[in-house]
Amino acid sequence: MELRKSLVFTGIAAAGLTYLLAVPNEYKIPCVFNYATGLQCPGCGLTRASLAILRGDIQAAFTFNQLVFFVPLFVGAIYLVRRSKHAKVLTSAIIGIAAFTALGFFLVRNNVV
Repeated sequence: MELRKSLVFTGIAAAGLTYLLAVPNEYKIPCVFNYATGLQCPGCGLTRASLAILRGDIQAAFTFNQLVFFVPLFVGAIYLVRRSKHAKVLTSAIIGIAAFTALGFFLVRNNVV
């Protein structure tokens, strides 16, 4: 039963990915923060950057949002830490580092510093 569930979810994910790659790449999720302030949040451009990576266009991904290269590192670190006996403390530390990184990226990206 578990195998069947994972195959269904994998099929849905593959269909969604195929759709996103097949549709002309003007797929853009509007950012409420950007609309309200005129500043780019740390997430602005992540969808376009992710799709660019899937197409193999690393330069375009870097142009859209440089943070896209760090997100898998943080997610992978949290996944690995979950198996540790100090999971709560280490997960909190990783989330703190990720938040600090996102804040720094926000400040640099918007020329605040």
